[in-house]
Amino acid sequence: MLDQLPPEIFGRVLEIATEAWGISFLPPVCLVSSVCHDVVLSTPSLWGILVIDQRSSIPLLTQQLVKAKETDLRITVGRKGVRALGDKHLRKFLPSLVALSHNWVRVDILTNLLSSASWADMGRVEVLRLRFHEDFNRVVSAEKFFQVEARQRNLHSFTAVSLPEQWITPFLTPRITYLELERYGGMFDGNMPASTIHRYLSLTPNLHTLHLHNIYLLPFSGPKEPVFLPHLQNLDLSRVSNLTSLLLDLRAPALRTLTIRDCSVAQMTSIFSQWSQPSYLPTHLQYLELANCLLPQDIPLFIGFLARLPALVRLTLFDTREIGEDLTSMPGARSAETDLFRALASPEGAGPVVGGWLCPSLMHLCIDAPLQIGDLLSVVRARGGTRTIMRGVGVPVSLRSVQGPFCSAGTVDEVAELRSYFVDPEDARCICLACVFGTSVTV
Repeated sequence: MLDQLPPEIFGRVLEIATEAWGISFLPPVCLVSSVCHDVVLSTPSLWGILVIDQRSSIPLLTQQLVKAKETDLRITVGRKGVRALGDKHLRKFLPSLVALSHNWVRVDILTNLLSSASWADMGRVEVLRLRFHEDFNRVVSAEKFFQVEARQRNLHSFTAVSLPEQWITPFLTPRITYLELERYGGMFDGNMPASTIHRYLSLTPNLHTLHLHNIYLLPFSGPKEPVFLPHLQNLDLSRVSNLTSLLLDLRAPALRTLTIRDCSVAQMTSIFSQWSQPSYLPTHLQYLELANCLLPQDIPLFIGFLARLPALVRLTLFDTREIGEDLTSMPGARSAETDLFRALASPEGAGPVVGGWLCPSLMHLCIDAPLQIGDLLSVVRARGGTRTIMRGVGVPVSLRSVQGPFCSAGTVDEVAELRSYFVDPEDARCICLACVFGTSVTV
């Protein structure tokens, strides 16, 4: 089979394997066949992949550097790898590695390993993941690292893990298209003023993807200006406290994917109201996931927000907080204005202002929260499944898949009817624990 793979494809496979397991993966591969041996020798980029972890051998890494002197270097340093190698071995190896920093292209490294490096010498770096090293005895000065002005033209992806502000701001330029900030503790408490995040975003106006994880946002203490990110397509927020102050002033009209998970003190009603305005509305949003941040009182404005998303293809709602309430509707009288299922099942679910079906492009619906299967059935009956061909002006796209806790929400007959609308049983999948582990009688 290996003989049939084009060398360039096989070489790329070996690159992926080397990134995962290190250069020690290659010698056994060379023994498999002459084809493997020839591909390894004829793929110089393999020698530029350095993985430093607890299994690494300093002599082998040193030999690898010798062969990779003129090759683009992709470096991954694990926290356990640094501890396993020890200071003595690293002191011998790091100077050789840093001496080739002008060839670094993709780097995942700790700040304490940059004591002898300079950002000005790393002009070819395209992807950087930098993690703060929690060692009070070996704190590397960011001022020293950035003391020589650098004209970076290649860095487009930056991930900061538990970094203080002085280690973040200098990397941020309009060339950055991918930004990930994770500040979960370490030497720092994780608190970050919302104004700081806004400043970061103002420095990176061409972002395509933004991830924020484990951040406690402090409220604004002064006046603020909206941040306009015209190219942002993917926004992922998880465990971000007080995110309301961030989202209310964020304009991202080109957004395609929005994920909000486990974000406390999120006033979703205010966010839905603001983002329903024409200047804030992400009209082309295709994927929306909300986990543990939606409350029943948010539903009316949530439906109003969905009504303005004609391109939405996938809607995912999770709630594991055991709040004892129906996540998909407000208490009291149920209608298409206050109940998500009724809105999705109604030809006028988008309401009198927008009109027509709610989310007419919706093909995938996943709700992992308390529900009645009869409500879900009403949606599938109205919109059809993969066994149904629905055509005509104003008719929504048929659902391709539905997921939810079916077993706990209805009878065996109701579950069977739900699945009858789909060709593949996996298209109507129960995600209760019994079905996930294969112990349910309805599987």
